[in-house]
Amino acid sequence: MSHFPFFMQRAILYMLVLLGLLTTAVRAELISGPMIAHLEMREAKIWIQTDEPTLVRVAYANADDPNALYWTIPEETDSKQAHTALVTLDKIEPGLNYSYRVELNGEIVTSPARFSSPANYHGRTPPPDFKVAVGGAHYVIEEGFEPPYQLLGGGYNIFSAISESQPALMIWAGNTAHLRKSDWSTQSGYLKRYNKARSVSQLQPLLQSIPHYATWGELDFGAPNGGMNSAYREVAESSFEAYWPRPVVVSQLEGVATQFRHADVDFFVLDVCSYRNDTPVSSSPPQILGKGQIEWLRQALIQSEATFKLIIAGAPILNPANSRSNLSYAEREHNDLLQMLRDARIAGLFFISGGKSYGELTRLVHANSYNLYDLTLGPLTANPGNNEEELNFFRQPGSSTFERHFALIEFSGSESERYLTIRVMSVEGKELWSRKISANSLQPVK
Repeated sequence: MSHFPFFMQRAILYMLVLLGLLTTAVRAELISGPMIAHLEMREAKIWIQTDEPTLVRVAYANADDPNALYWTIPEETDSKQAHTALVTLDKIEPGLNYSYRVELNGEIVTSPARFSSPANYHGRTPPPDFKVAVGGAHYVIEEGFEPPYQLLGGGYNIFSAISESQPALMIWAGNTAHLRKSDWSTQSGYLKRYNKARSVSQLQPLLQSIPHYATWGELDFGAPNGGMNSAYREVAESSFEAYWPRPVVVSQLEGVATQFRHADVDFFVLDVCSYRNDTPVSSSPPQILGKGQIEWLRQALIQSEATFKLIIAGAPILNPANSRSNLSYAEREHNDLLQMLRDARIAGLFFISGGKSYGELTRLVHANSYNLYDLTLGPLTANPGNNEEELNFFRQPGSSTFERHFALIEFSGSESERYLTIRVMSVEGKELWSRKISANSLQPVK
């Protein structure tokens, strides 16, 4: 093939692989997705899951110029990662509307889906207003695996309510699959449970229209009290990443920590599982985030020029109650983190957390700095609980939420007066409570 032009080599290789696949599969099927895994001004990543080994491509075009059609480089799905694939759309440009369709083994199998690329506002206009959807624990009922006379999940129409609210992106704040004892001893178990969680019909339109980002909680990681010493740690991480690819891999860290930006907001996604050691020997204190991850966060926050800096974790960060599900359980590490944030004089901080069966807003009052907020999300579709056993004396009155819910976080206002507005919503999309916080109130004391 050395005498052929490069594009001819690629075309011939594609046809050979396609012919090989067609000999073993009459018609591949899409199981889940497509899902927008990441969206930037000049690139998009689309996640896809098929039912068997399949050659996957995506055709896409600017909605205003549908004749200029682009194709992604073919990707092959395989059984090791539950037949999932991540394809890159590298012909994206800022501020445009795009239409895309999925091709499996040479056959288009989806109707057109659409997304809009972020506008390049830098140095041109004020930052655009937008809103983010945030959800907590997701549990999908699976026949043959449920305890008798109990329903541990429901309310799947919540995803339709989220779609109708038209957010720019969605954040999943942990416990996205809800593993059970039958799942956490094999990779097949992990992958089957993630597959079931992803397959909800009401979820599909939401997946394909906006980008989705996730961190994990304890119930995504495996058995209770798991952490850095878990024998299944590698299995847990590879399974999670098969369904939740990261926008960027932080090369100096293990685990699933990542970051991304939208408009004038930077998002920092923490890992509360990979470094967890909450049953240490007496000579060392408990840890949940680990020194390396805290140092990465410090450096990333210092470098950020964003108006708001959202820190996302699969466990509450500011809740002071003595529970192993809170970061405060690792008391020394918790104090070190808060002291680091004070010393570095980071403006615009706001925390989002999952890992609870209820929702609430925690406000930490600082005498020598600004107040910090942590919005904790209860379940999307898992069963809700209450907070009677936790003494969180920083909990804001009226913010306790004991039903399935999601949150909308809206960023709005002029460049000099930006606001963050929290709206906690019911399964039906009705507002349960709201709070408005100005960026000017999230500034270090001079």
